[in-house]
Amino acid sequence: MTDTDGSPRATADAARALVGIAVRSLADALEHVTLTQYRVLVLVVTDGPTRSGSLADQVGVHPSSFTRLADRLVAGGWAVRTENAENRREVLLGATARGEELVAAVMRRREDEIATVLAHVTPRRRRSIELGMTAFARAVETLVASGDLPPNPEV
Repeated sequence: MTDTDGSPRATADAARALVGIAVRSLADALEHVTLTQYRVLVLVVTDGPTRSGSLADQVGVHPSSFTRLADRLVAGGWAVRTENAENRREVLLGATARGEELVAAVMRRREDEIATVLAHVTPRRRRSIELGMTAFARAVETLVASGDLPPNPEV
């Protein structure tokens, strides 16, 4: 493919820049939790308390490994286990206020750095970036929904 075929090289360059921002935004959090633990926190902050089995599937770990991962999150004060009121045999994992703040801090750092980058772009180009990124995200969502791409990891 060439750059005239929908600009895959330019899109890849932009993706690399965004990955750099995402990695930098995670630096402080990864001093406290692993990347997989952080992904679990994002899921439970976003979706609320969730069955451990479902979380294990979503982050791609074996249920017994997930139990140890959850134990560490609970011990660190990042998450809390609760009984599912609808099925008392199920255990739900949810974020504590500390876990919610960790995820919020990462998102703030990420959004702040993106805002800094966009501040160096003209308003017209910012609008073009917004339209292009929105179209790209929707195309990915469509491909995920059709099964042509795997779901994006939560980071």
